[in-house]
Amino acid sequence: MPASQTPVDQAGPLFTPISINNLALKNRIFKAPTMEAMADEDGAPSKKLIRFFKRTASGGSGLMITGLTYVDDTGKGYVAQNGIHADRLIPRWKELTDEVHAAGGKIVMQISHAGRLADPRVLDGGKAKAPSAMPNLMYLHWARSLTEREIRAIIRDFGEAAGRVKAAGFDGVEIHSSGGYLLASFLSPLTNRRKDDWGGDAHRRFRIFEEIYGRVRQAVGQDFPVLAKLHLGDFLLLGRPWPANYQAGLRMQALGVDAIEFAIGVQENITITFAKGGMPIEVVGDHLSRMHRQYWKAIALCYTPFTKVTGPYFAHAARELKRRGLTVPLLLSGGIRRFSEAEHAITSGTADLVGMSRPLLREPNLPQRWMSGHHDDSTCVSCNRCTLGLVNATPIQCSYREESPSKRRP
Repeated sequence: MPASQTPVDQAGPLFTPISINNLALKNRIFKAPTMEAMADEDGAPSKKLIRFFKRTASGGSGLMITGLTYVDDTGKGYVAQNGIHADRLIPRWKELTDEVHAAGGKIVMQISHAGRLADPRVLDGGKAKAPSAMPNLMYLHWARSLTEREIRAIIRDFGEAAGRVKAAGFDGVEIHSSGGYLLASFLSPLTNRRKDDWGGDAHRRFRIFEEIYGRVRQAVGQDFPVLAKLHLGDFLLLGRPWPANYQAGLRMQALGVDAIEFAIGVQENITITFAKGGMPIEVVGDHLSRMHRQYWKAIALCYTPFTKVTGPYFAHAARELKRRGLTVPLLLSGGIRRFSEAEHAITSGTADLVGMSRPLLREPNLPQRWMSGHHDDSTCVSCNRCTLGLVNATPIQCSYREESPSKRRP
């Protein structure tokens, strides 16, 4: 190979080490959590899921975070979703972490409860559970309000699940409190209309997270990394969350959370999922009625004018969190496709780690390529077929097939 074509090792800002609690990471790139739809009926990882994470680890990502993993059967949200709700699952997950570690990777499990966003197919004719009786405008059903006893059971479930995460060999645990799922619904004044000890003001809306964190920390100890994914707001307007929920992030830090990832938006606000690229509603399966499919198409048509974001779409919010006093490692994802965008997020102090999901589906070795000096953009075109395919419980994978260089989208 001519010298001019020889890759140059560039150990720049993206490839400097960082630690979260006692978890040492080799670089600042993380595989952002996305539901994989590769679990069996009991929530255990399939061989395909193990290969998926092993391949991503081999590609050079410093950290990987699993997609939604339910802490109890009542918190399951989707078909083929990961579960960590019983001790019998620990050996199966240990197979996965062993393979990841053998490939040089580090992996955190994201634990969650779906709340009102559960797909009706997993509800067995029952109702989803939420802080208050609220609709799910994607699947057109109503959730019922949780009782005090049920809230206490959910707090216990998160703690017990975290203990299983540690026993299964994971490098950390992330408490999922964003995206409109249960804990995010408690944080939001739009979806938490309670007037008791679990709602009514910002302090009481935060209480369930505070108690869950206490149980999780008790289960895993002080030296085990506990991350949180923060619900920063229900909608994204011009790069700013509304209503903004910065104070919750600072409260998480004060509790002792070791690092914070965040997102803005709920399931019904699909500009968050499709802020970059297309909305291929046609890939949604036949389990939706004809009328329901037309409803989804109408939603996509209404939101299309707002889905032309060209850069990272949560950067402003990350900077604001830092400005307000966040000092624990901040994980930024959302629309990052270029080496320059990822590097700037680190060098500017916007974030401490940068995450990608769709680009790493298409090109698991993207971190290695960038580290070797080949800084071309990700080849992901944001067709979003991978994301909508999850509605059909299709294992997540890149579905784009490039026909010719002239048809490559920016």
